[in-house]
Amino acid sequence: MTIRKLVTYGTSAPRPSDLIVFGSDREIARHYESGNSSKPCTVTRGSIAQSLGIRSQHAHVSTHSDPQMTKVEIDLLQIEYRTERPKDPVLHLVVAGSLSIQHRSPLSTFLILSNSGIFRGRDMLPRAHPNDGFVDVLAIDRNINIRQRALAWHRSKTGSHLPHPQLRVSRAVEHQWSGRPSNMIADGVLIRDVAWLKCTVLADALSIYL
Repeated sequence: MTIRKLVTYGTSAPRPSDLIVFGSDREIARHYESGNSSKPCTVTRGSIAQSLGIRSQHAHVSTHSDPQMTKVEIDLLQIEYRTERPKDPVLHLVVAGSLSIQHRSPLSTFLILSNSGIFRGRDMLPRAHPNDGFVDVLAIDRNINIRQRALAWHRSKTGSHLPHPQLRVSRAVEHQWSGRPSNMIADGVLIRDVAWLKCTVLADALSIYL
């Protein structure tokens, strides 16, 4: 069940003896894609770890003395996409943290889809939560100048870049985009020449131990 107001997030659970420790959002996504999502896991780095308040890369190793942990559910994002080549099939991947669309460099980023709300370590979508049942969307006006873009990026350290007239925020259970072939960065992995994508929320897809 996704998070609800006035309901405690997570439940107390014994530390699993076979707990898998991941070090990135991409490792979480691959864990789900492999069909092993029922195996207990935790994460020490990446945007999911940051959004859940996990700071230390050693916080949840098996030698930790506390026999109890908190078990929480997180959503994931199912991505379908096509490249500019019309004969290419629709491709699929799963994203745990965030996905961005850009032309040539990070400065040309014009769309961010996020499960965690964290993008490149910044609190880009402060309302986001990895178990709220939504994908949070930040659409960046292509006419925004370099100064305004740099200022917004600086303020995103604290989430104070919003509201902004050239940054449009929305949330949905499904989001589609199409446009000229662009770079897609999915949990840090570069995929070139993407011309269409569809993002669907996979609610309560995976359990994480904190």
